[in-house]
Amino acid sequence: MKKILYTLMAATLCLMVASCGNPASRIQSLAENIENNGDDWTDADQWEGVLEDFATATCDFLESDFTEDEAIEFGEACSSFMEAISDIDDRKAKKAMEKGAKAIGKNKELNKRLKKAGKRAEKYAEDQDLDEDEIRDAFRGIHLL
Repeated sequence: MKKILYTLMAATLCLMVASCGNPASRIQSLAENIENNGDDWTDADQWEGVLEDFATATCDFLESDFTEDEAIEFGEACSSFMEAISDIDDRKAKKAMEKGAKAIGKNKELNKRLKKAGKRAEKYAEDQDLDEDEIRDAFRGIHLL
């Protein structure tokens, strides 16, 4: 019972933190929450919520008027997020994470928003003459959804 209560409190805290701040700090908070609690998340709904928060923060960033420095910061936060996910050891948590990711993959509205935001960010970076290599390096290996 204690474990469930702590997990719910952590998820609530994560949602509170993720609802404010810039997208990079929101994703960094998600990464820290996964590092601290991810092995205890054996419910696919927990993972679906975290992955949806990640995707929403990604859209928010891509839809913004970001700078090269902000892109690098965001890419570093995403790398931390991916590393936290890859460090999950618990077999049940991994299975729940996979189910949560499948649910997010079926979310047509969110995936449509991600695709549209990605195209917008590409055009924005080109229009602003941002260093494409810097931005590409910032997002290297970020392919969750």
